Amino acid sequence: MKTSKDLIYSKPIALILLSTLCMATTTGKEVLLQSTNDAIRMALLHNRDLRVTEPDVEQAERRLLLSGRLSNPKLELSSKDDSIGNDQNQGNFEVAIRQSFPISPRLSRERELRKRQVSLAGAKFVKHAWRLAAVVDKTVIGLIATKERTEGQRAIIEINAEIVSFLQKQVVIGEASALDLSQAELVGRTLEQTVIKLTSNKKQESIKLKQLLGMEPDDELTLEKKLGLPAEEPKKHLSFEEILERRADYSLALATINTAYAAVNLEKSKRIPDVEVSVFIERERSFFPTEGLSHNTMAGLGVSIPIPFHQKNADIMEQARFDRIKAERKSQALRFRVRNEYAQALRGTKDSWRLAKEASGEILQLAEQNLADFQSAYRQGQTSLLQVQRAQEQFLKQKNTALETIVNFHLTKARLREVMGDYPVLESIPEQVLPKR
Repeated sequence: MKTSKDLIYSKPIALILLSTLCMATTTGKEVLLQSTNDAIRMALLHNRDLRVTEPDVEQAERRLLLSGRLSNPKLELSSKDDSIGNDQNQGNFEVAIRQSFPISPRLSRERELRKRQVSLAGAKFVKHAWRLAAVVDKTVIGLIATKERTEGQRAIIEINAEIVSFLQKQVVIGEASALDLSQAELVGRTLEQTVIKLTSNKKQESIKLKQLLGMEPDDELTLEKKLGLPAEEPKKHLSFEEILERRADYSLALATINTAYAAVNLEKSKRIPDVEVSVFIERERSFFPTEGLSHNTMAGLGVSIPIPFHQKNADIMEQARFDRIKAERKSQALRFRVRNEYAQALRGTKDSWRLAKEASGEILQLAEQNLADFQSAYRQGQTSLLQVQRAQEQFLKQKNTALETIVNFHLTKARLREVMGDYPVLESIPEQVLPKR
């Protein structure tokens, strides 16, 4: 099963196939996308904003490598003499090395916290990728919808142009009114204005999609996908636990909880201070009345054990504990929200499919047949231009309604994909971004 956490990995062959499919090179200016999934894969590869979060994972990895180490030892040098005392040339010189050793599991818990932070950084990256995939999905649908709206308007313009051509011939032979011709031409101009507006919207949406895909505004982008309607009602159903497994935000919530637990455990281990062990060598010069000046060398071992009357990290430990409690409650709230989001998205997808099926089926066919009948009747002089225009308006309205219901179906389906985390697998992102529990 593909999950939002699987937004991540691919074998080299997959990258080759993707590059071939998208027909894009580092210097190329033309990109061909045949499906929404192609656009999502390309965005995950080339989106500039997503790349900004990658160093966070690398930083967490570096901190993990540097964690769990003893503090640096201390080298102490000391020299003493009695020049300000009896001035008998007595003194000593000492060299000591001191090293702190934890008697609590502080180092292992510090390393465990760093591991959890790596998982947390990876989960944040995957969540960004999940959000990006959802935005790309909806943007592609919006761009294709605008394209199909434009094509629908142009089809109506062609129908109106046939009426205008017919009226021009009828006006010449005196069988039609010039007012009817002017009215038909005005309708055509209005439709052309709508097409111009839709074309402008299409260009803007295309630039927005190019930004998400990491392309320049002047690059050529071609989408071959069309907004069709499946023959059967969507029946995709997953268990609640499977949905949670797919959700990147829930994986992030789990990683946050694990990190909070690790932080609490680390602070608890800091309640017991480190023990300091020292090794020293001392060279002594002493004066004896009977023997005079003599030298001696000594070596020894010392241990310094702090007495923890007060816990200096008590406030930090409390903060870590409350962070853990907050993370757990956020996870519980997210579980409740995901359950309702899925039920709402699934119901919306099924309802929108039924509406689109009805609007694009028999009703649209009746409107199209009605327009054809009125056009035929008008050519035979059996009806007026006004009735033809009304039939044309009804057909246009129904066709737009059918298209909008299909667009709404695809948007609700995209929302269902987002709720389920049902996005394609990608393998070009480093392995360390995989969320770990």
